[in-house]
Amino acid sequence: MTRTIRIQKATRVEGNAAIHLEVEEGRVKAARFMVQDFRGFLKLCEGVQVESVPHVLSRICGLCSAAHQVACLEAVENALGMAIHPAVSRLRTVCVLGERIASHALSYFFLTLPGALGASRGVFDLIRTSPELAGDALSLRKAGLRIVEVLGKRAVHPVSLGVGRFLIPPTASELEEVRAVAASVRETAAALIYRVGGKAPEGDRIPFPVEHRVNFLSYDDRKAAFLPFDRSGAPLAPFSRDTFEERIAELRVDWSFAKFPYLAPLGFPDGILLVGPLSRCLSPDGPLADPEVAGTALAERVRDPLRLHLDDLDACRLLEVLDAARRILRLLEGDALPEPAAPLADLEGSGSGIGVVEAPRGTLVHRILVKRGIVERVRLLVATQFNNAYINLLMRDLAGSSLENGDIPPSGRERIGRCVRTFDPCLSCATH
Repeated sequence: MTRTIRIQKATRVEGNAAIHLEVEEGRVKAARFMVQDFRGFLKLCEGVQVESVPHVLSRICGLCSAAHQVACLEAVENALGMAIHPAVSRLRTVCVLGERIASHALSYFFLTLPGALGASRGVFDLIRTSPELAGDALSLRKAGLRIVEVLGKRAVHPVSLGVGRFLIPPTASELEEVRAVAASVRETAAALIYRVGGKAPEGDRIPFPVEHRVNFLSYDDRKAAFLPFDRSGAPLAPFSRDTFEERIAELRVDWSFAKFPYLAPLGFPDGILLVGPLSRCLSPDGPLADPEVAGTALAERVRDPLRLHLDDLDACRLLEVLDAARRILRLLEGDALPEPAAPLADLEGSGSGIGVVEAPRGTLVHRILVKRGIVERVRLLVATQFNNAYINLLMRDLAGSSLENGDIPPSGRERIGRCVRTFDPCLSCATH
């Protein structure tokens, strides 16, 4: 006989999801991370003028709105065959990196770290017990949002980014402010890595099950290529944006609007993917390649994929905050001012295009079909979708090891909640 254990609402995550566990003959048969909020953004974009769609799609999420907007702008420009001024491209990247700083500060310090430190009331206990740490967390969050605000003219849902240009180009003094903010983030993050980053949380640590096949994936914009590698860290064949739809397939289920992307050549479940901070840290040019952090205790914790714990995945966010600040400073070297905004000659072309951005939670792909300046079809693959299958597998394992007398005790439910929070899922993005 099969019975269902319902764990209502995943907490301290963006969006809504329920967790259902199917138990049969004393064992957990399946775990379902059920994301059932239909939103319909893709349908709303059909028939809309192409220059408006990036601003519509940024409304999918309030935490990674800049990443959605930049990915859609790239897809539109790719579809229309537009060449983009290098300064525009660099400043868009700075905006996305600023958003990454803000998002990681929120996830690491406010959602997951308090639980790892045993702070039962979350960030409120963190403020009481570690006021200096809480102050650094708030400053990092504020700094990341300020970078987005300076370049995008709003901290959430930027309004100055446009197709082929900046609608409101930043001034020299504004870029100088971004440099100063990034330098402050670099200093704070470097100190935190040495102070708290190398300390593995005490008590119950949740390992990545060795028996599960999982493949890491990230996108290198400098090489314009997707970089997959297997569970041991061995590289698989890279592929370009043009072959993306041939290499990535999607599994659909009838109990969730969130799909399950996987590597098509490997099939499902062998092709299950994991994207985000850990995958970027393990990539050849990721944060671990920085000689200043390569020898730190935190770097050693995440270097070997076969020895990972979930807490290590979360700790990668701290490394990425430092990496983002340093990348911003490099991108702003020399003359970073874009040309003054000017009307574009042709927004009434036709074509199909793809845009790829490494959003805070991982690889974000926008695919768009345009006909005479009007959007006919949009397809998105977001980080939470990529991670969806692995989240379900880990929940099943945790539920199975926690099962007592046919039920999941409070301690087991907390472990399952920690598992979900560690991936920092954005459920609004996943159902778009």
